[in-house]
Amino acid sequence: MDAEALQVEREIGIVRRFKPDVTVTNLDKDKLKTLDPAEDIGERLFSGDSLLTDSEGFALVYFMDKSIAKVKPNSLLIINGDVELSSKVSNTMINLQRGELFLQVQPQGANEFEVYTSRSLASVKGTDFGSRSDGFVWVEEGQVDVTALNSGETISLFDEMYAQVDEEGNSIDSGMLEQAELRTLNTGFDEMDTDLIQKEIILKFRDQNGQLREIRVDVFEEGQN
Repeated sequence: MDAEALQVEREIGIVRRFKPDVTVTNLDKDKLKTLDPAEDIGERLFSGDSLLTDSEGFALVYFMDKSIAKVKPNSLLIINGDVELSSKVSNTMINLQRGELFLQVQPQGANEFEVYTSRSLASVKGTDFGSRSDGFVWVEEGQVDVTALNSGETISLFDEMYAQVDEEGNSIDSGMLEQAELRTLNTGFDEMDTDLIQKEIILKFRDQNGQLREIRVDVFEEGQN
């Protein structure tokens, strides 16, 4: 198997935590899976996978560059991208077709991280921000460049700013947010944070040459009340 094939098969995200019902699909791979809380924590997401939350579903997705996406109910997103095995450079694109998510994107350096809808494109280099499928983007901290897809108009958002791209993808309205507005926009996104404890586990295995190897993996477990 050549390097290009290996790259295609590398996961670009992992479902760290979720509340039913959350479904992962990939039409190209004939995949349809409703995640089971007892078995599917750590479900790997590959390029082309879709993640769907129902009316009560939440999901927390951890990407290979250590960025995090928190997905609200009634959301549908398609994840595309790739991860270079040698350099660990990654490119991540989220197509938010329905609903709402909040992202904590790590400083990207040579990486690329983008979120787009039918009318808008948000390009990120490291920030905490939210995005809705109706073209509304808000920034809690950092910088996001927002582009109206039809006209190509682009503006930069910074701390506590918002942008709304119109339905035709031609124009962008932007401004500052009050603290009360920020709190309202962030409501519900902490659903996946409650009682989470991060731990590191070490997985040991032998490679094809018989050498003992180990991988360190961060996992998230529920705390005890």
